[in-house]
Amino acid sequence: MVLPILYLHLRRLVHRLARRRFILLAVAFTILWITSALLFYKAEEGYGLTLSSSLYWALITMATVGYGDIVPHTGAGRVVASLAAVFGIAVYTLFISTLADYFMEATVKAAMGLGTLHRKRIIVVGEGPICDEAVRELVANSLKDDTGWLLEQQPRGKPPVDYIVGPLNEEDLDRAGIRDAEHVIICHEDDSKVIHASALVKGLNPRAKITALAKDKATIRILEQLGVDNIVPVAVLGRLLASSTFEPSVTTFLSDATTAGKGIDLTEYKAEGKTIEKIEEETGFRVVALVGKDGKVRLPKPGMTVKEDERVIVLRKTREDEEE
Repeated sequence: MVLPILYLHLRRLVHRLARRRFILLAVAFTILWITSALLFYKAEEGYGLTLSSSLYWALITMATVGYGDIVPHTGAGRVVASLAAVFGIAVYTLFISTLADYFMEATVKAAMGLGTLHRKRIIVVGEGPICDEAVRELVANSLKDDTGWLLEQQPRGKPPVDYIVGPLNEEDLDRAGIRDAEHVIICHEDDSKVIHASALVKGLNPRAKITALAKDKATIRILEQLGVDNIVPVAVLGRLLASSTFEPSVTTFLSDATTAGKGIDLTEYKAEGKTIEKIEEETGFRVVALVGKDGKVRLPKPGMTVKEDERVIVLRKTREDEEE
């Protein structure tokens, strides 16, 4: 009974080492180094060689440096030296090729979206025109290095941010670094995928703030029950279409003001306890509205003070516009 159990344990160990080529090479190098040193020490024991000197000799010989400060005096020592040099070259060559393969594999994986994302504050989940626009806007706001993108299919071109490709499941969300993300944008055009993604993200990282796209009211209710922080209804697009028919300048303003690349940008600003005049004087921004936690909107008036639970919506010039 002992031999079969031992055989199974050894077989599992070999399989694990085979999957970890660097560990396998390190083990092979260590065995070869110590064996060569011991054999050389035994062959040259009559010539005052110490074990530490033998270990030093074996390492130098395997690297084919050969300083000549320690040389074999016996035939057995010369045989050991020859074998140590040959096998040393083989191990070093395997190490260099394995290292090259590792970096090549990592490069190919990254280029095909098969790698792993690290230290991304913002993760975009989904694909389509809306997701494309969301990613472009994040890049325009200098968040390129902080953003990762999970796609279900290989993109046609090179996305402007780091990305991975895979189905919407826990494993691929892990590869996207969802557990460390601070913000997650779910922009699937399929409501069922939006709900599925929101539930998975909540389970993997309850601390992340989720912003999700929703088409119908039932989806909005479900997302609210899941605890999604921000829900953007597609119905907003319908309102903009209707508004552009009779008030095209309003649509143009909103379109330009919601992207950082058009000279102006609507943004959120926290300044509790300050007056409208003080905010505009300190920042140079134009205060547009005050929004409370309950969603209630107040229009700014002279002398008005920002409450503790309110956020200030301001209109600011973007960097490109200021440079012009």
